[in-house]
Amino acid sequence: MLDLFERHVQNIRPSGTDQYKGLCPFHDDTKPSFTFSADGLFLCHGCGIKGNSYQFAELVGESTSNLPYIERKPKKVYQWSPPGELGVEHANIVSESIDRLLLNYDAIVGDLPWNKRIVTALSVGWDDGFVFPYLNSKGKLVNIKWHKKRQVRGHAQTFIFPFWHMIHKYTRKKPLLISEGEKDCISLISSGKQAISFNNGASTRVPKPLMDIIQSRFDDILLYYDDDEAGRKATDNFLLSYGQS
Repeated sequence: MLDLFERHVQNIRPSGTDQYKGLCPFHDDTKPSFTFSADGLFLCHGCGIKGNSYQFAELVGESTSNLPYIERKPKKVYQWSPPGELGVEHANIVSESIDRLLLNYDAIVGDLPWNKRIVTALSVGWDDGFVFPYLNSKGKLVNIKWHKKRQVRGHAQTFIFPFWHMIHKYTRKKPLLISEGEKDCISLISSGKQAISFNNGASTRVPKPLMDIIQSRFDDILLYYDDDEAGRKATDNFLLSYGQS
């Protein structure tokens, strides 16, 4: 049973009797926050996902046929729900970061192929690293991604950047490109493309309710991941889960 986790969890090390920890495969984990046990139970202290080996296999797109019978009957299925709105404190973080970026825009953005009008519309900021706000369909702040330290301030649930624009500005007539991160996403939008990314990067396992929203709004969905090991693995996992697009 442990080999199931070993195939998908990186930097595994012991954490007690029959307990292990490693980097969570379901969000952009920078320090081991994913714990699992020899009997197949798992919990991420970063994004909150938890369950048993049966659920883990389903989430990573593996067969459950070889798992012990008891593991084929999960008591509780992990459910995704939209992140809640953040308060004034987080909104102030975004506002202050926008001011920092605009004060020294050319020096900070440098050679990045970004359209300043697009950057401003997406409320991108700077705080010793790019700050990307995540807005829901009402334009309310639900997540803040700080690029330098790859932190998510607010909620850990998987969400879309820029979700508000996807809902209100994008059209079914043009393909939707899914990029590996916010910087690539902004570059694509600046070039006239319709693009999104996820706060957890290429390692993201897109929750079905979120993918249903995407698939209901676009006929053509294209992957724009990096041509490296992580990007190729993410592409394979995506196609296994959602089919050829």
